[in-house]
Amino acid sequence: MRLAGRRDGPHLGHALAATAVMAAACGARAQTGWPELPDPPRSTVEWVARDLVVDGLPSRIEHFDSELSADEVLTYYRARWARSARGEARAVSAGGWRGLSTLDGRFQLVVQVRDKTPHGSEGMLSVANLSAFRKSPLPANWPRWSDVKTTQVTESSDGPKRSLLVAMVSTQGLDLNVRRWRDEWIRRGYGLAHEIAPQGEAGVRSWVGSFDKSLQTVDVAVAYREKDRRTYISVNLIGPVGTGMAP
Repeated sequence: MRLAGRRDGPHLGHALAATAVMAAACGARAQTGWPELPDPPRSTVEWVARDLVVDGLPSRIEHFDSELSADEVLTYYRARWARSARGEARAVSAGGWRGLSTLDGRFQLVVQVRDKTPHGSEGMLSVANLSAFRKSPLPANWPRWSDVKTTQVTESSDGPKRSLLVAMVSTQGLDLNVRRWRDEWIRRGYGLAHEIAPQGEAGVRSWVGSFDKSLQTVDVAVAYREKDRRTYISVNLIGPVGTGMAP
């Protein structure tokens, strides 16, 4: 029984954790249309992302709150999928979530859930289009340096805007990374709209800069952590839907 209709929700962080259990595969002819992943009983469901690509894997993700326990939610999907023509449900886990995964053609269906206090549960319903997986999720002309490793690439749409969010880590210090990213965007014709070095926690130095060019903006956040001697970088490129995400 559905208690409320879907609506856009604020659970993108959980959504990215959910995609950690989606297998990357490619090659077969794409199945047309997205398969339906039914809601768990006695639950409210909301959209997290209808158009999301994480590390090259197109996905749709919903969040739910249920009166059922995590065990009851998993029992529901295990029984439902056992009666279908889909592959046998496989147990999965990631970041404290328990779940089940199955295949529907070239789509992967995943439910992940955890108990809530004092009762009930919350979880994620995820569908991934394995046949549309891209091995190289970054644009070909994305800035690259030998000491910088990309840890996650996320594309998403929000109304008329599309975002390309890239998380990276560097073995070099804060000052070098700030200089190279500032200079690189300016070299590409972006104007520096503003920059700030916010006061952070002890042992952390950081810098945030915003750039713009025509209809696109770039927000860059850089933070150096003394405890692990690494610099963490987040670059968010935002532009109109349908114009491509080349920087």
